[in-house]
Amino acid sequence: MALEFASKKETFPKYKVFETELAGRPFVVETGKMCGLSNGSCLVRYGETAVLCNVTMSDKPRDGIDFFPLSVDFEEKLYSVGRIPGSFMRREGRPGEKAVLTSRVVDRPIRPLFPKDMRNDVSVVMTVMSVDQDCSPEIAGMIGTSIALSISDIPWKGPIAGVFMGLVDGELVVNPTEKQREASDLQLTVAASAEKIVMIEAGANEVDEATMLKAIKTGDAEIQKIISFINGIVAEIGKPKIEFQSMELDHDLLEK
Repeated sequence: MALEFASKKETFPKYKVFETELAGRPFVVETGKMCGLSNGSCLVRYGETAVLCNVTMSDKPRDGIDFFPLSVDFEEKLYSVGRIPGSFMRREGRPGEKAVLTSRVVDRPIRPLFPKDMRNDVSVVMTVMSVDQDCSPEIAGMIGTSIALSISDIPWKGPIAGVFMGLVDGELVVNPTEKQREASDLQLTVAASAEKIVMIEAGANEVDEATMLKAIKTGDAEIQKIISFINGIVAEIGKPKIEFQSMELDHDLLEK
């Protein structure tokens, strides 16, 4: 029975591969092969980095809440860097500080683009499968999340995209390599939609305002190329957005 099953070739009629370049390195998106039960899913490969991004939404709104229940998780796995946990149970520990901060960096640009009157639970999970130290899994996860949400049937006014900007020997660098990051005087993460900048997180070694502004504009120019790439994916395989039960406040009652 096992041999008979193994001899059958599985086919994936919805499998698609989309390719572009990001900061001079290959950026590949695979869809339609894994996680078929999620509302939206994609495997993003940036160089040798691979991040599996999944988004799901509950069928009905959660009762008794007055906020949008969105959870964003960035799952770091030791096997992604070729290591095995040394504990007796061989299990991964709780999320590290970097994973928590990355979840927040992804949460901030995507949360405002959901309908304010939606109360359905939405879960975003980015699972790091492999890591290339020169290609940030955080940036790959952010873009992969945007793609998964954009092609899903979950109501969302995206896409967004993000890049990491560095300043090495006075020159701005988009998504710097590991060695460039060590020498960089600027650590700037920029996320933007097609219309405007939606999130900035920065640390710098006394970088002047003009250089910071130029870095933001340079990052936005690269982001717009990624957004055009995502829009092409949505045009080909995007699902129609579903109707949801609005939980809008009764403003007349509120005023009274």
